[in-house]
Amino acid sequence: MLREIYRAIIIGRARSRAEIIANQLSEKQLNDIGQTKCSLIENSVAKVTRKLDEAEISRNNLAIRYPKKPGLWVAYKYFHFEKPM
Repeated sequence: MLREIYRAIIIGRARSRAEIIANQLSEKQLNDIGQTKCSLIENSVAKVTRKLDEAEISRNNLAIRYPKKPGLWVAYKYFHFEKPM
């Protein structure tokens, strides 16, 4: 839940910052960089969400690991199944 709140705050701040920057630029400056005000804001928010998604994926990949010390699953694996003769 805290990650979702953090994510919403970060995305909201990125959107508001992009709006401020878009309002400070003139139409000529926006045309020079090939953006409109709306596309500048949308691209900024999309970039931030993409970075947050990548960070979440990498954090989740690091969390999924086998334990370094064997647990009860080893005993179950070796003693529950019949061994071939």
